[in-house]
Amino acid sequence: MYYFDYAYTGKGTTKIKAKSGATKVKKAASCKNRFHYITRTAHYKNHKDNLHEKVEFVKSGNMPSFAEKRPDLFWEAAHIYERKNARTAASQVIALPKELSVQQRIELAEALIKQFTDEFNFPYTAAIHNHTGEIGGQDQPHLHIMYCERSVDEHNRTAEQFFSRYNDAEPEKGGAKKITPDVRGKGKTIINEMRVDTEVIINEHLEKYAPTKIVKIKGIDVEVPSSVSCLHHEDYNKIHGTNLKPVPIIPKSLLRLDPNLTFKDKDKNVAYQAKLAERERAINEVNELREYNNFEMYQQYYFNELNNLRESIFNQNKDYDSPPPF
Repeated sequence: MYYFDYAYTGKGTTKIKAKSGATKVKKAASCKNRFHYITRTAHYKNHKDNLHEKVEFVKSGNMPSFAEKRPDLFWEAAHIYERKNARTAASQVIALPKELSVQQRIELAEALIKQFTDEFNFPYTAAIHNHTGEIGGQDQPHLHIMYCERSVDEHNRTAEQFFSRYNDAEPEKGGAKKITPDVRGKGKTIINEMRVDTEVIINEHLEKYAPTKIVKIKGIDVEVPSSVSCLHHEDYNKIHGTNLKPVPIIPKSLLRLDPNLTFKDKDKNVAYQAKLAERERAINEVNELREYNNFEMYQQYYFNELNNLRESIFNQNKDYDSPPPF
């Protein structure tokens, strides 16, 4: 299993449900803002997340003539000129294998970008972010891809014209053609196809650069095949006869609590210590579930490694107990 998120950035409003149960309506996040977030530019240049995360790769492509070397202008134009309540960008967040080097991850990212943008010449911006995991301290590289579903063709258009209605009879007089999943006859099922495509591409690169990996099971380092699956854990269980369990996601606000922080107010200290205890419990639960799932998937390799260790210890003891060679 691997993390894959697919969403749309829209022009309009979005509904948010508060803890109280009340529903608030607010402006939807803009594609312009998302562009700056994934590229860490403008107001995100000194964002607090930069302390925990670095940007390994940024690339934009398939831009129309008015924004050929200025992707920021393209996403600003999408936010301004796309019609009200329209989708301005499709976005994906894809976990990348930490077993690959930075350059190998970039090669993988290029393949994924091509898969999702080349067929219809979609304008895109992509970036690889990487941070050290709060649990386990291992790299957590992931790819952000955002692309506009308007296809760039041979006609030069102004920014305003590009986002106007497409003219089928005279394409040069209308906007760029919008090719949504519905237009492609796939609708909501497209995410399943995307996940399968992503699995295939990631596994091709793992087979090429990192066909095996080391996982710790019951205190033993075990070498296992390095591959990912697009299946939900329940579907994986049905096919492979395993009993994988879902691993909860711990909120960043809980993970990043400072264990050395104290308050003058006694009640605040008590409340904070309770949060720290909750953090420790959550981390222990995640670690236990990860090890449990590793055993479920790789128990054959675990028992093989265990037998190898036993044989090695037996042979060492045998050599030690034998008389000296004289």
